[in-house]
Amino acid sequence: MATGPEKPGEHDSKPAVQELVRRALGQIAALSALLALWIGYEPQEIANDLVDVLMRAVNLDLIYLHLTDSRSVIEASRTRHNAAGLEEVRPAVAKLLRSDIGATLSIAASFERASPLRTFVVHSGGDLLVAASALADFPTDLDRLLLTMSLNQVVAALAGRRIDEVMEENRFLRTEIDDLIHMGSIVGASAAMRSLLSEVDRVAPTDATVLITGETGTGKELIAREIHQRSGRANGPLIPVHAAGLPSNLIASELFGHERGAFTGAVQQRIGRFELASKGTIFLDEIGELPPDMQVALLRVLQEHTFERVGGTRTLRSDARVIAATNRDLLNMIATGTFREDLYYRLNVFPIHVPPLRDRPDDVLPLADHFLRQYSKQLGKKVVRISPASRSRLMDYRWPGNIRELQNVIERAVILARSDELVIGQALFPRRPVDSDRGSLPQRVHELEKEAMQRALSASKGRVGGPLGAAATLGMPPTTFKSKMRRLGIQAARFKLSR
Repeated sequence: MATGPEKPGEHDSKPAVQELVRRALGQIAALSALLALWIGYEPQEIANDLVDVLMRAVNLDLIYLHLTDSRSVIEASRTRHNAAGLEEVRPAVAKLLRSDIGATLSIAASFERASPLRTFVVHSGGDLLVAASALADFPTDLDRLLLTMSLNQVVAALAGRRIDEVMEENRFLRTEIDDLIHMGSIVGASAAMRSLLSEVDRVAPTDATVLITGETGTGKELIAREIHQRSGRANGPLIPVHAAGLPSNLIASELFGHERGAFTGAVQQRIGRFELASKGTIFLDEIGELPPDMQVALLRVLQEHTFERVGGTRTLRSDARVIAATNRDLLNMIATGTFREDLYYRLNVFPIHVPPLRDRPDDVLPLADHFLRQYSKQLGKKVVRISPASRSRLMDYRWPGNIRELQNVIERAVILARSDELVIGQALFPRRPVDSDRGSLPQRVHELEKEAMQRALSASKGRVGGPLGAAATLGMPPTTFKSKMRRLGIQAARFKLSR
């Protein structure tokens, strides 16, 4: 088939066009791959990567990148042969941005070369990319596409990184909210709880490290939350760490984070809980369960307020307040060599002890009423009161599982309830061995006290005050008698009706 004569230079231009297309595709592929490679990188590392790649891909003489991360401003620049640094590039860019000529113009760049450079500026919100080249055809349509796409990519990468951090932080915050709804706020009318909350008021406004001690189930985490909420850090996060539930080989990663590739399975960077707790509080529960190497690492954070991620070399500062808790006897652990004495004194700056529920019986019924309201609402039942016999049974029990056990008993009773009055049978209490002799005496005292008060009320026909009242019969002030009635679940009206 005959063809027309070939135009001069047409054959020679085809390889050049093909090479241009091949180079353009290669540039696009290289820039597209960056987004995947940036997973886990710090913002400054991402910015440095981008300007390095663009210098080569677009054949630039100068590039300047300005990004606004959620925490700081990130800048990066490169010039051909590295003749000028960021401090020299920044004023030239500022001069360019003040001009009214437009996005593409020429500026004199004496620090780089005598001839002027043609520039192209890309804006994306508060983010900025300035590219410059001495080539006469700069910027081509392909240059514009690549530079615009690059800024969009780096903004997306930083946004994705922040989203990951926010999602991780929200996961902890959601746990806090769930726990708070489940446990309720601090409830207690006893002198022991009033004294404890007075200590919370004194230490909360400070940044002092607090060590909370007490048996399992006494509400140590609620006390930590109360300290946080009453402090100047209340707007920051409260990040809990339950040391007893973490595998020993993962505790360092959980506390301090890790870099990508730090160990098998570390496919991306992880932000540790000390970083997440920045400007807030970190709550270290069951601190006595920390292995010796982690005790050393924690001691360093408390002393120097610095740490490194696992597999990292960059030193990070900790701005988190530390509240620790334990149900262990740390002094005994120090004596046996299983807990560091220097760490103990770093943690024990302000000690708070939460007494067990059996030592504050005045709190049993208020707590029971609180949980009754909570679970009645959650389960959609109209249970409004606890029967007198059940209230007596609650007061007579020793609660070895403390508040958590009381909470579980009330929840089970509400689930089984068939009327507006909550009846708590003996079967709802956990089957436990009989308490030791050390614990049986206080329980027997409560029983005898209750019997005496009931006999006195029966004799006075339910009258508490006055010279013939039940209080006078037992030789106690009427106010004290009424307080004990509430604590023991005794209702005077029942004795009035019995006569």
